[in-house]
Amino acid sequence: MQDTPSESFFQEKEIHLSEYLMVLMKRRTLIILVFILTVLAVAFYSYSVAPVYESSARLILDKESSSSPITGERTDYESYHSQTMTFNTSINMIKSTPVIKMVIDALDLDARKGGQEKDLEINPFRKWLSQLKANIKLLIKKDEQEDGLTPEETENRRLQGLVSAIRSKITVEQIRDTRLLNISVKDKDPELAAAMANTLAAKFMEFNLANKMDASKQTLAWLNEELYDLRKKLEDDEQKFFDYKQENMVFSIEGKQKLAEQKIQEFNNKYLETRNKRLELDAKINELDKNLGTLKGVANVRSLINNPIIESIYAKVVDLEIELSRLAKIYKGKHPKIVQAQTELEKTRNSLSQEIAKEKENLKSERKVLFAREKTLESTLAEFEKEALDTSSKELRYTILQRNVDTSRNLYDLMVSRIKESNILQTANTSNIRLVETAQVPVGPVSPNKKRNLLLAMVLGVFFGCGLAFFFEYMDQTVRTEEDIQQHFNLPVLSVIPKADKSVSYGAYH
Repeated sequence: MQDTPSESFFQEKEIHLSEYLMVLMKRRTLIILVFILTVLAVAFYSYSVAPVYESSARLILDKESSSSPITGERTDYESYHSQTMTFNTSINMIKSTPVIKMVIDALDLDARKGGQEKDLEINPFRKWLSQLKANIKLLIKKDEQEDGLTPEETENRRLQGLVSAIRSKITVEQIRDTRLLNISVKDKDPELAAAMANTLAAKFMEFNLANKMDASKQTLAWLNEELYDLRKKLEDDEQKFFDYKQENMVFSIEGKQKLAEQKIQEFNNKYLETRNKRLELDAKINELDKNLGTLKGVANVRSLINNPIIESIYAKVVDLEIELSRLAKIYKGKHPKIVQAQTELEKTRNSLSQEIAKEKENLKSERKVLFAREKTLESTLAEFEKEALDTSSKELRYTILQRNVDTSRNLYDLMVSRIKESNILQTANTSNIRLVETAQVPVGPVSPNKKRNLLLAMVLGVFFGCGLAFFFEYMDQTVRTEEDIQQHFNLPVLSVIPKADKSVSYGAYH
């Protein structure tokens, strides 16, 4: 299937590499011109711009040990994230306005304060822009007074501009996998670059130490305020403790409590002993009441009474009964000997009953005494127990007050020790930042790098010239050859009119 003329017109033509070479050869003059201009421009810039020197100083940030201002407990654990934050904070503090102002004052970089005017701008474009801005202000006569700014505001703006110019020269970076910070300063003056780097490092260490000293002073002031409050609280607790001991006559609560326990134990033993004796007597009296009716009963309670008189009388009664029994076998009942023996036996039995009755009364009297003593001991023991409970309640209050005094004293002693430590730290250099390498005066500039710039200019000149050549070739729509006619119009070429020779006049004869 054949393509239509319109389709063949829009078909993309395959371009051969030789055609690119033909374009480059055709536009070689343009390429060479662009190449030469680019190299000349870069060479002019590289040899005309003032050289910039760079000097570097190195600081080391040791691991800072921190502790609680109250307990003194060390809290110097540092994770990777906190370490990164520490370095980022230090980097930003080095380039902070207060530190740069200290460098300005130390090196006398402020021209309005007695120093000589210094060209601190190292970027040519920014320098040209600032000069243009100053010239425009002079042309329109827009000075500080017409802006409505006070002299202080004007001076502040000027100082901020100076700080910004110096900050643009400073580069601070952490050396990988170390605790080192590299402080680099660029300037047109090599000696000034080295001086600024060293001064910046020194002033940053001073600034960091001053901040720590201020923080220590604030901590010390707070500790002194807390110490005053603790001392007042300790005095109040001691006074309350003393008043309580004086009011309750308690000076050794532990000894008093121990004495009360000993008394309770002693009286409780006496009470139990007396009560046991009284119960024993009750048992004897009850047994006597049960067995006093008969002689056999008397024989049963003889062991309870343990009275030698009763024992002898009882033995005599037994002997008389035996004698009466013997006489009864010999004599009749009305015999005088039997009557005499019965009379003697009756008298002996009456004596035995009387002695037993006396013994019973003695036991009752003894039981009454023991009962009274038991009640007295019980009452005394109750009083001692009440006193012990009262002592326990006093002991609780006593313990609370004593604990308050001990706590306040311990806190006060701890605060005094922390204040002494803070006073020692204030007089010592506790900065964790040290200068490990001072900046040296550079022997050669870091920019412009003439060889590199010229090499880049050559490469860019060639690429830029070739690009322009292809661009102009693309924009050129002129028809020059038979191939152009066939390519653009798709028409055959019937004939070619040669270019006339201008040396031969039209219609002349030879």
